[in-house]
Amino acid sequence: MKAQLDRWFEISARGSTVRRELWAGLTTFMTMAYIIVVQPAVLSGRMFGQPTGMDFGAVMAATCLASALATALMALYGRYPIAQAPGMGQNVFFVFSVLPVAAAAGLGEPWRVALGAVFWSGVLFLVLSLAGLRELIFNALSPSLKHGLTAGIGLFIAFIGLQNAGLIEKDPGTAVRLTHRLLSPDVVVFVTGFWLTAVLTARAVPGAVLWGMA
Repeated sequence: MKAQLDRWFEISARGSTVRRELWAGLTTFMTMAYIIVVQPAVLSGRMFGQPTGMDFGAVMAATCLASALATALMALYGRYPIAQAPGMGQNVFFVFSVLPVAAAAGLGEPWRVALGAVFWSGVLFLVLSLAGLRELIFNALSPSLKHGLTAGIGLFIAFIGLQNAGLIEKDPGTAVRLTHRLLSPDVVVFVTGFWLTAVLTARAVPGAVLWGMA
């Protein structure tokens, strides 16, 4: 089995080992596992206290199935160690931009129409990719816009992490503030795990992120 995996994915040829790839896969899963909960929390509106009509459990199941299928295709067909999952940021755009437009049209269940629009946009992007136009559009974007999008999504994910860890909380005056419960178990675990991960990463310890999560 080990030799077959090595040949199929060209692990040795790329300067890696099966053991290292298994650790990397586990670390990647643990790093992205938050999406399993955050995605349905956003799309169902539970995170913002504004129900959208989408069922939390159904969205969670769809998120897991879609991520598993896309990652398997990337691994078996593309042979690239890149995990696939819904992007954070687009889901917020869906809830606060796409859904209101569908609701303004006077439709009975706006989220169904909005999901239909997302489906057809996916078909359009597939056509653009097959036609080679996607790369042309991407290259037409300025480097500052590309970097800004990446940084913005990263900051959004970091904000969600700080909020879920209890380090920051809502404030009626400034929208967000540092919590007064700095010695609460959630905050202590977060700070300890964060600095442990940072130190292990700086010392190039294999599986640093995984050890920090543990």
